[in-house]
Amino acid sequence: MNLRNMVAAQPAKVAGAPKATTKRTPRQYVNMLEYELITNLVQQQYSKNGEINFPLLLSIPLNDRIPALMQEFGLKRMYNLLLMIVRAFCFSLPIPKTKKLSETRMSVCACDLILTAQEDQLSLEDIILFFERAKSGRYGPIKSLLSHYQVMVLLDKYRAERYEAFMKIEDEKNAELKTHGPAERTCEKPEQIGEILKQASIFDMNKQMS
Repeated sequence: MNLRNMVAAQPAKVAGAPKATTKRTPRQYVNMLEYELITNLVQQQYSKNGEINFPLLLSIPLNDRIPALMQEFGLKRMYNLLLMIVRAFCFSLPIPKTKKLSETRMSVCACDLILTAQEDQLSLEDIILFFERAKSGRYGPIKSLLSHYQVMVLLDKYRAERYEAFMKIEDEKNAELKTHGPAERTCEKPEQIGEILKQASIFDMNKQMS
């Protein structure tokens, strides 16, 4: 799945924190509906029976992951998209609003996600799947979410799963290479460089030039 259009559709400026009296705009509702649709598609493609298909997920090209998309579409668009994802996650938690992240802390959380994505070359699909797993209680029940640090602790658990899957894939590749045995040599018996030099013809450059 290519989420480029979702990034490109974000505003190219950082949205300020809304005032307490500001009502949700129709565009915000549309964004949430779009996100729910995309979340369902991502889960259908990369997850089955609650388990992530990491080989398929890790096969997403680097130019379709967050760091490259940020270079292509800009930091502000990526920030706005990740902020929307964080908001959707907080909104979905069945806990009182007083126990959820404030707007400022959601903003900090979006920034932390950008930094982590650069460290691990995460994709938007990674972020979406992580939040869905966290929401389902995969990493333990969420009774309150007052600090963005709590989100990053949960994300570390997802990153550990992802890294373990990556190493398993690498081990399988190495094992497959070993089953093929060593590559055939182009010559039957290797020769020492000294023996090769003994067989070489030596020209007297002075005579050649006279």
